[in-house]
Amino acid sequence: MKKLDGRSIVFNKKPKKLIFLLHGYGDNADNFIPLAELLNDNTMKANFFAPNAPSILSHYPLGRQWFNPYPNEIHYDGVGEKEKAIMQQECESSIKQLEKYINDLCLSNDLSYEDCFLIGFSQGAMIAYELGIFIKQAFAGCIMLSGRILSPQRLSKSFFIKTPLLIIHGDNDDIVKPKHFTEACQIAKSNEFVIEKYLIEGEGHTISSKTLQIVQNFIKKYV
Repeated sequence: MKKLDGRSIVFNKKPKKLIFLLHGYGDNADNFIPLAELLNDNTMKANFFAPNAPSILSHYPLGRQWFNPYPNEIHYDGVGEKEKAIMQQECESSIKQLEKYINDLCLSNDLSYEDCFLIGFSQGAMIAYELGIFIKQAFAGCIMLSGRILSPQRLSKSFFIKTPLLIIHGDNDDIVKPKHFTEACQIAKSNEFVIEKYLIEGEGHTISSKTLQIVQNFIKKYV
């Protein structure tokens, strides 16, 4: 299995929590890891890790993707069964590599999934939730920023539903429409997650200082 690379910022020799920053489509770990400096608080006792998604974009070599949102050059909102199968295969491949990446860091820090926060933006938020479905274990928290839920199935037999969930979206997001925020909240509620949700007025597809403050408060609640 291919090993994910990435960036990290280590604030503690013996951290109590690990925070994984999952970037969006076309971004990379170098661009995303600075969030660690903005989110860190000494009370967290956390170290931050930003893996690069496995696939490189052909038209932009610095950009990465967890899965191709345009299988056979069709946007995933309009794909057929063949394209859905391609996307599912790519998601599973990325998730397995991400699971290995997280497992290795848990092992080296003598920590477990319950000591890990997942923070994903856009496509990274989608893959964070998919990872939770795949692993079926509780995390310290799952934070979805400007994302959506790809798999709406019931998770009644999964320990993942014991993970505190934070969902944040801008009401002016023209990349991942606000309707996906509503949909994600409904799916999470139907699965009986403990949810905090914020639809932020006037914000687009971005991570603002207001969003960062909400995220930091959420993490501090569960460290």
